[in-house]
Amino acid sequence: MTPYALLIDDDRDTCNLFQMVMEHSGKSFSIAGNSDEALAILAENTPQIIIIDIFLPGLDGYQTFQRIQSNLLAPRALKIATTAYYTEDTETQAAQWGFDGFLAKPFNPTNLISFLEKLGLSKN
Repeated sequence: MTPYALLIDDDRDTCNLFQMVMEHSGKSFSIAGNSDEALAILAENTPQIIIIDIFLPGLDGYQTFQRIQSNLLAPRALKIATTAYYTEDTETQAAQWGFDGFLAKPFNPTNLISFLEKLGLSKN
């Protein structure tokens, strides 16, 4: 398994921040803007961590998560839910769906890499 993270998010600012932080730290990564792009990436690559925005266009994050799970794509990858529109119940709901964790947006650039490394992303 190639050590890398996949972000599935349609927000340009979030994607740009993620890319900047990952490149700066020398981490391998991919970015998909929707579920179709993500599924195409996952058909070819197996990330260690998949970060899925809950509010995606087309299939939302929960439906995308279900599609990844039902197609047995990246079965060992940790799946992390993310959203900027969270409430007290968001983390609980994500856990009930089967997500392995939750990361609130906007991402804190200082803490993003340490968060991913605590989950098991290789330090390089």
